[in-house]
Amino acid sequence: MRDTWSGNKTCRGRDRSTATIKKASKDPVSYLNRSLPKRIQRSVSKEVLSKSLSMTQLLKSQSEASLLSPIKTSKMKAGEEDNGGFAKKFAEEKEEELPVHLRSNFNINGSSVIHKPPPRPLTASERRAAKKIKDHRAERIAELDSVSGYMKKAGKFFIPAKKLMVGDVPSNRPLSAPPIRARRSAKLRVPKVPKAGAYKKRAIDSTQFRKYYDRGDLPVKIDHCAGGNKVLWSSDVRKLDYHVYLPIFVDGLREVDDPYRFLAIQGVIDMIQAAPEKLLPVIPQLILPISKALSTRDTDIICSVLKILQQMLLQNPSIGPAFVPYFRSILPVFNLYFSNANNLGDHFDFNQRRRLDIADLIQETLTMFEMYGGEDAFVNIKYMCPTYQSSIL
Repeated sequence: MRDTWSGNKTCRGRDRSTATIKKASKDPVSYLNRSLPKRIQRSVSKEVLSKSLSMTQLLKSQSEASLLSPIKTSKMKAGEEDNGGFAKKFAEEKEEELPVHLRSNFNINGSSVIHKPPPRPLTASERRAAKKIKDHRAERIAELDSVSGYMKKAGKFFIPAKKLMVGDVPSNRPLSAPPIRARRSAKLRVPKVPKAGAYKKRAIDSTQFRKYYDRGDLPVKIDHCAGGNKVLWSSDVRKLDYHVYLPIFVDGLREVDDPYRFLAIQGVIDMIQAAPEKLLPVIPQLILPISKALSTRDTDIICSVLKILQQMLLQNPSIGPAFVPYFRSILPVFNLYFSNANNLGDHFDFNQRRRLDIADLIQETLTMFEMYGGEDAFVNIKYMCPTYQSSIL
C-alpha cells in the first residue's frame, strides 16, 4: 500500500484500485503499523518521534496528551507562543478538497469506506429512451387501473343490489367482490371430448389428370375468349374412347388449382353432352374417382361432383339403375352432409343462384337417383341415408 497520508495527490488517485482496497481492508493492522508520513513527522515534537515508531503508537500517545502541534495551535489563545510560528504556517497551508471518489478510503481507526465515482451523465438519446419507458409504464398502469375500476363498477365483477340481499337483510359482502359461483366437484366435471374430425378436409393426392395434361397426352386446351374461357378440343369429342378419357377427366374433379380444375369440370360436361349414350358402359370405371372426390370433405369439390351426377342422369336416365349397386361407396358422404342445411328463418339466400348449398344438392341428387334408379333404388338409399324421405311415394 502506498503512502496516502502524504501530500502526493497522484498517489491518492492511483491507490484507489479495487485490489489495493481489498488487501488493506483485510489487514488493517499492518496498514496502521506502517511508518509515519513526513507530514506528520514535521508536526510532531522530537520527543514523540523518539518514542513513536508507528501510527498505532502515535494514536496511543495522542490519547494520553495532545502532542500534535496542529491540535495544540487550534486551542491556543491569541498572543501565546506557537512553536516558532510553525502552527500558523501549517494552518495557512490548507489542502484542496478532493472529490469524494478520490479521497482516502481508510481512516486512522482502520475502518474502510469504498467511495464510488459519480454516475456518468446521460446523453440526450438515453434520456429520451428512459422517458419513453417511464411514460409507457405509467400509461399501462393507468390503463389497468381504469379497466379494474370499470370491471368493479359495471363489468364482470359488478354485483346488483338484489344479489347482495340475504333474504330481506342486506349482506356485508363488498361490491367489488367477484360473483359467487358454486364449486363443482371433480365427479361432475366432464372431460372435454375431442373432435372426431368428420367434416375436416382431407389431403388431396396428385391426380392422373394433372399428370397427363402436363405431359400433353390430353386433347384439350384453353380458349381465352372475351366472354370467358372455353375448352378447345383438338379432336372430335364424340370419337374419343370414353373408357380411357372419361375416368381421367372425372379424376380431375378433385383439383383445386387452375387450369386443371376448369379443364376437368368443363371437359366432363362436354363429354356428357356430346355422347350421353356412351356413359352406361363406363359407369363402373367412374365409381372410384367419384368416391375419391367425395372423400376429400371439401364442399366445393362435393358440389361439383353432385352437379356432374345430376347432369349425367338428366342426359341419359337409363344409367340410373347402374348406380344402385354402388350406393354403398357413394352415399356415406351424402348421409354426412344431408342435414347441413342453412336455416335462415325468414331471410333470403341471394347466393342460391350459384347452387352451392350442399344439403339442397344432396336432396336433389337423391331424388333423381330414386326416380331413375328403378324399384330397388329407394330401399338402398334408405339403408345408407336413414333420414331421407321419398318424394315419389
